[in-house]
Amino acid sequence: MHMPPPQHFSFANAAKTYGFTTLPDLLGREYPLHLVRGLFPQIGTSVLFGAPGLGKSFIALDIALSVAAGLDVFGRPALQGSAIYLSTEGKTGMRARAEAWALSRGLDIADLPIALIEEPMNLRDPAVATPLIDRLNRLVDKSGIPCRFICIDTMSQCLFGDENSQDVMTQFAAAATKMASVLETQVCVIHHTGKDESKGARGSSVVNGNYDTLLQLGAGEGEFELTLRTGKQKNGKKAAISIILEEVSCGADRDGEEVRSLAVSIESGETLDADTLSAPSRSKSLSHNTKTVLRILEEAGAVGLNSLQWRKLAQDAGVGPERPATARDIIKQLDEGQCVRKDAQGRYFSI
Repeated sequence: MHMPPPQHFSFANAAKTYGFTTLPDLLGREYPLHLVRGLFPQIGTSVLFGAPGLGKSFIALDIALSVAAGLDVFGRPALQGSAIYLSTEGKTGMRARAEAWALSRGLDIADLPIALIEEPMNLRDPAVATPLIDRLNRLVDKSGIPCRFICIDTMSQCLFGDENSQDVMTQFAAAATKMASVLETQVCVIHHTGKDESKGARGSSVVNGNYDTLLQLGAGEGEFELTLRTGKQKNGKKAAISIILEEVSCGADRDGEEVRSLAVSIESGETLDADTLSAPSRSKSLSHNTKTVLRILEEAGAVGLNSLQWRKLAQDAGVGPERPATARDIIKQLDEGQCVRKDAQGRYFSI
């Protein structure tokens, strides 16, 4: 009896039968979009951090309202959709902030697709995070409006743990990543710097390695001027932009006292020199040794360098040949000032 020849599969077909993602699958995907061009990817996690009382919540609320209203964010194109704001701090001032924004734009915002959660919640706990994701999914299905932006304001109110603990911070970052992935949205976490702003975000270094985008808010030249810098951005260039806040009269309270608040001005968004503003600790005139150390890391490219490799190359290039600690000290300053990126394995990369 003549048997038919065995059926031949391509490698890709064979791989698919065993559950692998193949190159045809990969190459057939759409390129990822940005929520805000040059600042936030459409899907991912970010940390917006700065000194307490600097204006982070005004920035985050501006993003949420602008996305919901289909407006540019800081003069940059943005995707439109719903926004969810976990307002766990300063919620008594939210009405005035929202009204100030609406008045500054000349808009009626009552029907914008934005919803608030006003109580702290332990997002590290799957028994809390999973039902929240389910609620948000059902809201998307019910409204027919995709969720584009989720703001957690602040991390400390939704962490329920020690922010200096690597395990605690890793669990929180994993919860934010799961939320972003399942809902196909951008999750932005508001956080604080410590007493020394040059050291970046407060707490465990997990913040530097486990989020797609880091945005640091710093003081600008004027009273209501701020500077927003990207300290880290996956698949993106460094950026530094000017943010201007304006005072708005929102009306009067029951006692007849005027209520005023701040809103991000539509004049915000001027691009600044990112090379001189990538971190507060990097001055406009770097020392020769610091420039040499940075150049060595830039030349390493995507491979990066561990601390020992970096120090050895720096010393070979003439940085502290008589005092080996010189290169080590410069690397430490660059790391603490977030002028470089460090991954979970301790390798450094240029940003």
